[in-house]
Formats: sequence, C-alpha cells, structure tokens
Amino acid sequence: MKAGHIDTEAARLEALRQYQILDTEPEAAYDNLAQLAAFICGTPISLVNFIDENRQWFKAKVGLNVSEMPRSVGLSYLCQEQRNLVVVPDTLADEKLANNPVVTGYPYIRFYAGVPLITPKGDMLGTVCVIDQVPRQLSQKQVEAFVGLSRLVIDQLELRRHVTEVSQITEKLMAHEQAARAQSEAARTRITNLLESITDGFFALDKKWRFTYINGQAERLLQTNQNELLGKNIWEVFPEIIGTKFYREYHRAVLEQVSVEFEEFDPLLNCWLQVHAYPAKDGLSVYFQDITERRRTAEALRESEERWQLALHGNNDGIWDWNLKTNEVFFSTRWKEMLGYKDHEVSHRWDEWTKRIHPDERDWVLQAFQDHFAQKTPFYVCEYRVQCQDGSYKWILDRGQALWDALGDIVRMVGSYTDITDRKQADEELKRQNLRSQLFAEITLKIRESLQIDEILKTTVTEVQKLLQADRVLIFRLETDGSGTVVQEAVLPGWPVILGENIFDPCFKEEYIERYRQGRVSAIEDIQAAHIQPCHRKFLQQFAVRANLVVPILVRDAIWGLLLAHQCAAPRQWNNFETELLQQLANQIGIALSQAQLLEKETQQSQELARSNAELEQFAYIASHDLQEPLRMVTSYLQLLERRYKNQLDANADQFINYAVDGARRMQTLINDLLNYSRVSTRGQPFKLVDCNIVLQQAIANLQIAIADSQAVVTYDPLPEVMADTTQLTQVFQNLIANGIKFCQNQQPLIHIGVSKGDADIDGKSLNSIPSGDEWLFSVRDNGIGLESQYAERIFIIFQRLHGRDKYPGTGIGLAICKKIIERHGGRIWVESKPGEGSTFYFTIPDIVGKQW
Repeated sequence: MKAGHIDTEAARLEALRQYQILDTEPEAAYDNLAQLAAFICGTPISLVNFIDENRQWFKAKVGLNVSEMPRSVGLSYLCQEQRNLVVVPDTLADEKLANNPVVTGYPYIRFYAGVPLITPKGDMLGTVCVIDQVPRQLSQKQVEAFVGLSRLVIDQLELRRHVTEVSQITEKLMAHEQAARAQSEAARTRITNLLESITDGFFALDKKWRFTYINGQAERLLQTNQNELLGKNIWEVFPEIIGTKFYREYHRAVLEQVSVEFEEFDPLLNCWLQVHAYPAKDGLSVYFQDITERRRTAEALRESEERWQLALHGNNDGIWDWNLKTNEVFFSTRWKEMLGYKDHEVSHRWDEWTKRIHPDERDWVLQAFQDHFAQKTPFYVCEYRVQCQDGSYKWILDRGQALWDALGDIVRMVGSYTDITDRKQADEELKRQNLRSQLFAEITLKIRESLQIDEILKTTVTEVQKLLQADRVLIFRLETDGSGTVVQEAVLPGWPVILGENIFDPCFKEEYIERYRQGRVSAIEDIQAAHIQPCHRKFLQQFAVRANLVVPILVRDAIWGLLLAHQCAAPRQWNNFETELLQQLANQIGIALSQAQLLEKETQQSQELARSNAELEQFAYIASHDLQEPLRMVTSYLQLLERRYKNQLDANADQFINYAVDGARRMQTLINDLLNYSRVSTRGQPFKLVDCNIVLQQAIANLQIAIADSQAVVTYDPLPEVMADTTQLTQVFQNLIANGIKFCQNQQPLIHIGVSKGDADIDGKSLNSIPSGDEWLFSVRDNGIGLESQYAERIFIIFQRLHGRDKYPGTGIGLAICKKIIERHGGRIWVESKPGEGSTFYFTIPDIVGKQW
C-alpha cells in the first residue's frame, strides 16, 4: 500500500470516528432511510453501511440478519474506488464479481447499487446500498431519488455531529460557568455562531419551559422573533400544541432524560416538522426542520408507485414500457395473458413485440412509431393484428407516448394494449348486415315497383355473387321430374357459363325434391371429400364445382327452384351468415314469385271484369234503348184505352187498366234510370272547372216542385270550384236532395249541404272513412228516417231497396248512379246514419284545382 493512500485512509477513519456513529444503538431516522431506499429501488435488502478499518458496520439494515461483515467481503469497495453511484445489474455477468463471497454465499447478491457517503469535507465514510438476489435495472427517477437519499444520510450525520458538539460544549459551559465566565462567554458565542449557522431551527428551554435561546432559523420557521419568545413559557405562547405529540414528547424527554426524535404536522405553521429534543441539566434543547417538501416527495413517490401497480394489475389493458437506450421492453402480465402467454414465456427483447405483428401491417405500424418519434403525431395510435400463442390473431388498439430528454433524445416510451377483437368482429358483422339489408332493400323495392321477375332474379345473383365473393351464383328453375333450367347466373370469367341450359342430374331423385320442399339446405365444403354419390360428384365436376351451397325457393309450400352458390377455384367452408343470407333471399324470391302469380291472376281477372262490365253496360244501353219504342207504344195505347173506355166497363176492367198504365210508367222510369246508369261511363262529358254553387242551384231548380210540395228547407255553405262533369255532379246533388225529401216522414224536410277540406273536421264528427288532405269533402245531411249501419253499403248497389214501392217509390238505381259518378271523379261516397236520427251522405272529389294553382 502506498504511503499517500495510507495517509488518506487514516484521515478517513479519523473523520468517521469524529461522528461517533460506530456501534451506536439503532435509530429510527437511519432505519427509515434504509426502508425508503428499499422502497424506492424495489429491493428486498438495503443498508446504511459505515466502513471501519477492518469491517463494514451496518447502522441500519433491511432484509439482512447480520450487523457487520469483514471489510474484505462485499461490494462497497466499488463505491470507495469510484466515489460515485455504482449500479451492478447482474454480478454473475461480471467475471471480477462473480466469485465474491457475498455473490456465491449469503446474501447471494445478484443486483447491487450503492452511493458513497461523502462528507462536506470530502471524506468517504461508507455507503447507502440496495441489494437483490435477482438481476434488475433502476429507472432514471429511481436513480435520482436514491442519490438524493444518500444526501439525507449525510445531513443526518452532520446533524448528529453538530448535536454532539453542541451538547458537549453546553455541558462544559454549565460545569465551568462560575469558574471560567470569560471562557463560558466565549464558548457561548461559539455555540451561538454554530446554532446560527446550522440549517435547523433551534431553541432551548429551561426547567420551567421558558425560552432561553432561539436561533434565526427557528425565528423564520416559527414566524416570530426572539424578543417575543425569550423568557416566556412555551405552553403559554403556543397553547395550541398542548396535548399534541410535541407536548408529550418534550415532557417524555425531560422526565426520562432521553433524547427523542419524531415527525409531526404543525397545523399552526401548516407544515411537517422533524424534531430532535435532547434533555440537559437545566432544561431541553430542541432542533427542528421543515420536512414538508421531503414528505411530499416521499408521498408522491408512494402514490406514483401505487398508481403504477394499479395500472399494471387493475387495468384490463396490457402495459408496455420501452427503454430505447437498452432496447428492452417491459411487458405487463396482462399484456402476455392477452396473447395467451404465461409471464415467463415472453422475454424483454424488442423483437418479442415486432415479430408478432401481422406481416401485412408490420411496416405501417413501425412507420407510425417513426412518425411519433419525429413528432409528426402527438401520440402513437395504431389498430392492427397480433399473433397469439395458438397462432390465431387478435385485433389490438395500441397507444403510447414517447419521452424525450433535455437534449431531445428519446429515452423511453410507455403505452398500452387494448383487445378490440370483439369490436372489430362486430364492425365486420355490421358491414355484412348492412350489405344484406341493402340487398334485401333493393330486391324488396324491385318487388314493390314492378314485380319484374327476371330483373329481380338477375339482381339477386349479381349482388349475392359480389357479397359472398363466390365464383358462380345461379337460380335453377326445377321441373317435377328433377330436371330444370338455369334462368339466371352470375359467374366470374374463366368458369363455365351455364345460363339457359337445361340440366338433368341422374342422381337427383324424387326424395331429394321432397326434402328441398321441406326446407332442406345443402352445404358441401369439398366435393372431392364429401360423402355423396359418385354420379352426383361427376355431375358437379363438369361445371368445375369444388364447393356448393343450395337453398330451395318455395312458392306457397311448393318447390319452385333452387338458389345455388358455387366455389370453383378451391373448397370453401360456408358459414352461418352465408347460409342465412341465401335462405332469406330465397324467401324473398318466393314471395316475389307468389306475388307475381297473384298479380298476373288479378290482372287477368280485372281485364275480364272490365270486359264483362263494358259488355253489360253496352247491353243495358242497347236493351233500354231498344225497349223505349215498344214501351212507348204500349203506354200510348193503354192511356188511350183509359181515356176512351173509362167508366164504360165494369169496375174490374178500370182497375186492370190502371194497373197496366202504372206498370208501363214504372217500366218507363226504370228504363230511363238504367240508361242514365249505363251512360255514366260511356256518355260522360270531359271534366272542366265547375262552380259547385251554380251546380247546386241547378239541382235545386230541378227539384222546385218537390221542394214546394214538401215545404222542404235546403241550406248550404259556400262551395268550392272543382274539376268535374257538370251534368253528372248536378245529378249527384239532385239525387241526394231528392232522397232527403222522399225519406222524411211526417215532418218538414231539413237538408243542409256542407263542405270542408279532407284533413279538417266536419261538424265535429268522427268519420268512418278518413279523407286525405288533398280532397274536398262534401256532405248532404237530412232529418229523415235514417237507416241501420248494416245497410250502409247495400243502398249503393243497383236495384237494392230497403222499403217497398207502395211506401217509398223509386227504382233503386239513384244511389248506384251517385256512386258510379263519384268514382268516375276519383272520389268515394258513403253514408253515416242511425234510425230516426237522419242521414248524412259524404262524398269526396280531388282538389285538382288547388294543386294546379
């Protein structure tokens, strides 16, 4: 050993002994610092170690069951050599350290980190170190906190030295106070200077708890001055602390003559104080300092650690932390579980991450990292697929943010994994549902618009082929013998076209037709491997079919045909979505075919009915016209007989002649009404703008005799102009008013004609038939005998009467004529009535004028 080194070591040992720390009893301050070191670095072992001449003595220790070790054993010499922070991630990775006794034996050190304890004068007294039995790394924040902790140990040592010096000086002064007043005064001055120079607050109390000294730092901390405190009782000046920990601990120090150390929050000063109180013969010396910031730092560290642990274990997301300096990545347990791995099955290498990204997405994911590193994006956010342990892929939402140092270099990036597979699957399913809905909507629209079967079938095969990405989709019209024709086909180029071909499968027997009629669905994934008859396999191979999906098209429980999807390039597994899609489309096609058949039948019936009605109208017109002349002759001769031979024959002959004349007249009326009925459609005039007020006045004029005879009162509201046949509209008003007069029994007829727009309420009544807003609603209300609601439709049928001719004359054609006229005008007519309460006839006429103007 060189002489210079010996001198330095001797000075170091002397400095160590000046602190009088070796072989002292455990102290809470040092124990707390050791525990804080272990907490900050996350290690099971921590030491406050002082290096003596031949030993390492542990003032405080956590996780170690020995109080000292030989100086030649251990790793603290590294700190002594480097006089700086030493971090050994793995001792076994260093050949020089691998054989050290503390590595090969107790405490089996694999990880070591130490900070030298260097006094303000530069003497290295020992170390603060943390130890683990497994390799590990410290983060930058942990390193900074650990180094800061070492300074607290030095502060504690300095405080101890100062306290010791002050105590010694105080005792000497008290012992020699009377004998050496001058020396005592000098010593007091030195003490004062010392107390004023320390960073702690200090005050001294006599046995009566009166302040005898207060240094400047104490004045600042207590927010007062010496003059206000000296000579005064502490409990009188600060009554708020009576009963608190300050009160109890000060009294304990005096009564038990022991030094006390504690930390307590002072609500008066609103800060945390660390207090050391030392009893003396004449009172109590108290050192205190504001440790609020230190407490906040420790609390922040604790909360940060708790949040980190909560994020790791309480979050359903996987967490990753990438150290770009070492290129190592920390993956949380949840990150690994998400991909099906156990904790030990994934290392911390960067490629553990990148190699699992789906090849199709790896490049742009890595590019997203580069964009974030270049600060083109504030955050890194990507959605991509990651391979799991079983080989399957999960969709992941990956988010993170990089951290840059003061030089602008990226040092770290932290992020999270979120499993969004369910969301992606739901999105895909929603897309399929939307496509299916669009297809159904298009087919349904075509069914509603035209029922053009060829167009519907063509749209079906085209859209299904696109949606399923099948090589061929076709519709096969099935005959009863099992043969059939391909009526529509959508096929990709390169595969056989079979549209229009008549096809017969020799294996397609009658029982298969029955199964399809019962709703059977056939799905073959691989024609070669399927358990089907050889003849059927050969039949399919001629059309290059490798897989097929077949669903029946049923029309009212009868088999109409088949909807088929073919895969020709390779086998294919058909999923439930595809099967359900074809089944639903087949149902839609079946509905369209059924409606088309019904429409065709209805069209034929309508055409036949129109032809029959035209023939009947023509017959009625011709018959009534041809009957006019013979009937006129019969009527004339009967009237001649009545005039010439009246009262010349017996009474029976006169009665018979009267019957014949009356019958001929009624026959004449019936023929005229029948002619009018047949002429509604065939002899009607073109519609023109008509003032309904004028039309109604003409109808009333035509009925002036009947109105005068019955003393009827006819009132009406102002009526609109409509597009109508003037003659026919006059006939409607005339017939309805005449009915109101005729069916009014034993009272004066009161008839009112009203009108309103279709969407308005008329007379405050709720109508059985609701008119639309673009119609005029006319009403003809009377106070007649009324009728039962069960006859409300019957009275509009030709020749239908509710009363005998002897009571109420007529042919039963008048209301039928009104109905036919109103329907010709595009309206409706109905009656609302109750027996004995009169009737109201309603009819509508479109407001074409309002639309035009």
